[in-house]
Amino acid sequence: MSRKIPPKLSVSITEEEQQLRRTDKGRLLFTVYKKCRCALYIQDNRLMAASFFPDRPSRIGAVYIGKIKSMVKNINACFVEIADGEICFLSLKSMLVPYLLNRTYNGRLIAGDEILVQVIKDSQGLKKACVTTQVSLYNDYFVLSVGSERASFSTKLNSERKKELKRFLTEKKVLKDGASELDMNIFRSLGGRGAEPENGDLQENRNFMPNDLRLPPMGCVIRTKAGEESESGLLRQFFSLAEPLIRLLHTARFRNCFSCLKEAPEEFEAVFEQFPLMGITYNDTLRQQDSMSEETMSEKAMSKGTAESPMKQMVEGGWEIVTDQVSMQEPLERYCREHELDVVVRLYQDKALPLSVLYSVESKLETALASRVWLKSGGYLIIEPTEALTVIDVNTGKYEAGKDPQETYRRINLEAAEEVAIQLVLRNLSGIIIVDFINMQSASYNRELLNHLKALVQKDKVQTHVVDMTPLGLVEITRKKISKPLREQFRSVHAE
Repeated sequence: MSRKIPPKLSVSITEEEQQLRRTDKGRLLFTVYKKCRCALYIQDNRLMAASFFPDRPSRIGAVYIGKIKSMVKNINACFVEIADGEICFLSLKSMLVPYLLNRTYNGRLIAGDEILVQVIKDSQGLKKACVTTQVSLYNDYFVLSVGSERASFSTKLNSERKKELKRFLTEKKVLKDGASELDMNIFRSLGGRGAEPENGDLQENRNFMPNDLRLPPMGCVIRTKAGEESESGLLRQFFSLAEPLIRLLHTARFRNCFSCLKEAPEEFEAVFEQFPLMGITYNDTLRQQDSMSEETMSEKAMSKGTAESPMKQMVEGGWEIVTDQVSMQEPLERYCREHELDVVVRLYQDKALPLSVLYSVESKLETALASRVWLKSGGYLIIEPTEALTVIDVNTGKYEAGKDPQETYRRINLEAAEEVAIQLVLRNLSGIIIVDFINMQSASYNRELLNHLKALVQKDKVQTHVVDMTPLGLVEITRKKISKPLREQFRSVHAE
């Protein structure tokens, strides 16, 4: 007896849906995959980055007035209560000067101290959440933190640009003259309109900055994007960060213990921080764009009078945000308004052709979570994460060698290097990564491969360093850990 197969419903694609399918300029999707909320960045119909969101909101970044419950001297740590009955772990090994609210800090902490802390790691199972006394706020240009007056520059800034920035910030009395430290007077003279100082000078306003406010040491990191900003824009960005930090410290003096002074950012904010700025694509048009030096980009921005953020430039070039989650539409629109992003947030709802089908979300994510990655040439990568490191093996696969096998290996390795750079971002791999490229006898081919890979990882927003090639032909890469790898994110969220 034959089984009756129901006929498939024919779905006609509208012109608007055809336009939505086009992803040549990049599209950010917020949707659901196997009941897990996720964000995907698609360009040229290729998944470039992805992230999964837990159902339980993260509290990383939230600032509390906590109380020290007990000191644990044998591990140089203490336990801090940040809410009624909620205990967090605070390591004292690398603690800088904390901001105490019940007394003046004298070099030691004791049980009962009221202290300002920021959540840096969520609780997992029986493990308690972790907090730090180094409370910090950041934007694309600066990181301001409590505890140390040290100022440092991004390692991606070249030495000449570092000197220019240091000279300018010293002239504006942001940095101390002749020292890599913040000038604390810049905070003590902060005016009520600190975010927009007239002619770069600060106006005195004692209503905003009380005389009796005891300022702790504060440090600063000048980020890579600061090198692309105009001088006036750089000052605005600094004071737009300094003002809320001072207000937070001032407010803390009048709030009760266990108060939350700053909520954790929305989960999708990290997506805006990471996804669109990666831009690891390798068609000819983007290669020409990427060949433009940072100095040239900065000069063009300066000629306009202000340097727009890369995100703003990109979204104005045709980027879109699409979501099929009604609850996400309003927060996304609010975020774009607050950050002055001229980008369309589109709510997509079509039962006949869901968003996941329109962009083949399921197949793209399954490929991103699989071990094998095929190359266009017929070769493939095997990506295997372990406890200690991640191993990537390059294979010739279906590629047929020509008359010169070494030239064949060279071509596969160069293509594999481009794919490795993409996979590092897409899978959010971090720590030690070992790539076993196909062995080549030519030293010049090996140098070309290393230089090509180094140029590719420079586009990654996360700090990535190609160390060297070992005598066995293994390429060593390190990548800073920002969050869990994509596979771990999916497993932890899917298990909830």
